[in-house]
Amino acid sequence: MKTRSRSIWNLMLLISLLLVFSLLFVSCGGGTPEEAPVEEPATEVEEPAPEEPAEEPAEEPAEEPAEEPAEEPAEEPAEEPAEEPAEEPAEEPAEEPTEEPAEEPMAESMPNEAPMLADMVAAGDIPPVDERLPAEPLVEEVVDQIGTYGGTLRRAFLGPSDHNNYTRVVYDALVRFAPDGTEVIPHIAKGWESNDDFSEWTVFLREGMKWSDGEPFTADDIVWWYENILLNEDLNPTVPIWMQNADGSTGVVEKVDDYAVKWVYANPNTAFLLDLANKDGADRAISNLAFVPAHYLEDFHPDFADEAELQAKVDEAEFDTWVELFAVQAFPHMSGARPTTAAWMPTGTSVADQVFTISRNPYYFAVDTEGNQLPYIDEVSFTFFADKETLNLAAVAGEIDMQGRHINMSSFPVLKENEEAGNYHVVTWPTFGGSDASVILNQTWIANDPELGALFQEKDFRVALSHAIDRNAIKESAFFGIGEARQGVPAPFHPYYPGDEYAFKYTELDLETANALLDGLGLTERDGEGFRTLSSGERLDIEIGVSPVFANWPDIGQLIVEDWAEVGIRGHIEIRERTPHFAMRPNNELQSEIWNDDTTGFPFTGQPKQDVRSDPATTIGPLYRVWYETNGAEGLEPPDDIKRMVEIIDEAKVSGRDRQIELAQELFRLWADGVYEIGTVGLTPAVQGVLVVNDNLMNVPEVAGNDWPLRTPGDTRPEQYFYTE
Repeated sequence: MKTRSRSIWNLMLLISLLLVFSLLFVSCGGGTPEEAPVEEPATEVEEPAPEEPAEEPAEEPAEEPAEEPAEEPAEEPAEEPAEEPAEEPAEEPAEEPTEEPAEEPMAESMPNEAPMLADMVAAGDIPPVDERLPAEPLVEEVVDQIGTYGGTLRRAFLGPSDHNNYTRVVYDALVRFAPDGTEVIPHIAKGWESNDDFSEWTVFLREGMKWSDGEPFTADDIVWWYENILLNEDLNPTVPIWMQNADGSTGVVEKVDDYAVKWVYANPNTAFLLDLANKDGADRAISNLAFVPAHYLEDFHPDFADEAELQAKVDEAEFDTWVELFAVQAFPHMSGARPTTAAWMPTGTSVADQVFTISRNPYYFAVDTEGNQLPYIDEVSFTFFADKETLNLAAVAGEIDMQGRHINMSSFPVLKENEEAGNYHVVTWPTFGGSDASVILNQTWIANDPELGALFQEKDFRVALSHAIDRNAIKESAFFGIGEARQGVPAPFHPYYPGDEYAFKYTELDLETANALLDGLGLTERDGEGFRTLSSGERLDIEIGVSPVFANWPDIGQLIVEDWAEVGIRGHIEIRERTPHFAMRPNNELQSEIWNDDTTGFPFTGQPKQDVRSDPATTIGPLYRVWYETNGAEGLEPPDDIKRMVEIIDEAKVSGRDRQIELAQELFRLWADGVYEIGTVGLTPAVQGVLVVNDNLMNVPEVAGNDWPLRTPGDTRPEQYFYTE
C-alpha cells in the first residue's frame, strides 16, 4: 500500500483540513436542510423572526487594507467565535420544521451606520438606516471583534475574463454555504422549509429588504426571473438541470406572498438548498441566476420594453440582439449599473475597466451583533494586471490586501520572506481533495480526428499516460514537496472518499507497464525521433491546452510532456488566455486540458466535472452534453460508465444522506478506474489557497473551507472584514 509521507508543514496543513472535516462529519448526520457537503435534504426552517434576528456566525477572510481606519460603529465588543459546528441532525427528517439556532442577539437601539452614509442621510440623499434595513436583518457574528468603518480593500484581477473574482468576494445568493462548508445557512433568505418528501421548498424573504437603489426586494423579483428568464428560450435554450424534474420537465416557482416563494418539483429534490447556494450569477451565466431586479431588467426585455427604445439600446451598445445586451445588463459587474443586494455595488465601472470599484450598498440587509450595519469596509477595488507574474510581484510588494486568487504557490517562499516589509502575512486554505493539476483528454475528440480521438476513448491509453507521469518530480518542483500523488477523488477524511485503492490508482511511475499498454494498442511504429506514430504514419501528438490562471500549470504541463516522451508519446503545451480557452471547450475544440478539482467535495450540485451535462464544464466530452440536451438527436452517445455517472448524480439529488454517500463513492470509483482525468498531485493549497492578508485587515479566519462552490473567500463574509490603524 502506498504511504503518505509529507513534510512537517504538509502535515500541519492536513491537520487543519481534518479539523474542517471533523465539523463536516458532525453536521452531516441526518436530514436537516442546512447540510452542505453531504448533499442531503431536510425540512428547513426560518431564522427566528423577532426583533432580534438570528443568523449563522461566519468567519470572514480579509481583503485589501483600508486607506484610513474609520470611525468605530460601536464600542469594541467582545467576540464570540464565529463558526460553531451544527448540531447533529436527526436521522429522519422532522415532519415539522425545526427552529434555526438563534444567534447572538442584536442590540435593540437604533442601528449604527458608516459615516459616509450618515452624511448622505443628513443631506437627504437616502433614508435613515432603520428605514433602509429590513424588519429582520441578517445578524452576522464576526470572526474576532466588532469592526470599525472605512477603508478600501485592494484586490487584483486579470481583466474581463476574471469576472468570478467579483463573484467570490460578494457571494450574493439567497442562501450561502457556511465558512467551513459543512452546511447551508440563511443569507438574503431568512429561512426555508420543505414538505415531507422534499419535493416542495418554500423560501422566506426579509420583509422591507431593498435593492441597492432603494427599490423593494420581494417575491416578485424571483417570480419575474422564473417567468421571463428561466422560461425564455432565447435566454435559456435549455432549462438548467437544477430546475428540471426527473423526467426532464421544468419545476414550478410560485409566489406564496410578498415575502415567500415556493419551488415545486414532481419528485424529491434533496439537493435544492445546495443548488440555491450557488445561484449567484457565477460564471456570468444566465443559468446561474435565481432572482433579479425586475424593475431594472424590464427595460432590457422585449416583453416589457418599447421595441424602438430597446433596439436603440442594442445599437448603442453595438450588439446584434437584445439577448446579448440582456446578458450584460443582468449582472452588476458586467453592466456597472445593475442594482444588487450584495454588500458592495458597482457605481459606474465594470470588469472591463482597468480599475473596477464597488462601493458600500446603503441598503445592505446585514448587521453585526451590536446592530452596526455592514459592511465595515467602504470600497473594494480590483486593479487590472496583464498577467499573473506581475500580480504576484504586487502581492510581494504589499499592494494587495487580501487575495488567494492568482497567487502562485511558487511565490510562497518569496511571499514569506517579504511579510514584514510588505505589511502582510500568508495564510493557507487547502481544498477538499482532488488533484490540483489534472489532464483531461477529450472523449469526443473523435468527431474532429477519428484516429487520435479513438485512442483517447481507450482506457488502456489513458492508463498508460498516467503510469508515464513522474508525480514525485511534479510534487517536488511545483508543490514544494507538499501533497501526494493522487487521482481526482475527495480527501481521505471526506465521507465521499472511495478508498486508497482508487485515490492512488495508476499513479505509480511504471514505464514498463506504460510501454506494454501502448504496444498492445498497436502503437509500435516510431518515427526518426523515437515518437510513436498512428496507423496513418503521422506522429501521435497530443496538444495540452493550458490557461495559466491557477498553480504553475504551464510548468506542470511541460513536465508531463517530457515524461510522456519517455514512452514515445509526443505532447506539446498550448497556452491561451481564459476567455478563448473557455470558448473552445463547449465547441469541442480542445484536445485536452489541464484543470483542477476544486468541486470534488460537491459532486451533486452546481456544475460538477463528473456530470457531462454541466455547462460550463471541462473538456471531458462536450458532445456528450449535446447528446443529452437533444435527447440523442445530436452529439455523441456516451459510454456506459459516463451514463452511469449521470444516473448516480440524478439519483443522489433525490436521496438521503446514507444513500448519497454510497452513490458518491461509486461515482468516484468509476471516475478513477476509468481515468477520465489523469490526476497528478493533490491535497495542497495551490488552487487559491495561498493568501496574502494585510496585517491591518481584521476578521480574516486562519482556517476556512476553500472551494469554488463555497465561493471562497465569500464564504468567510468579507463584509465583516475591517482595518485597524
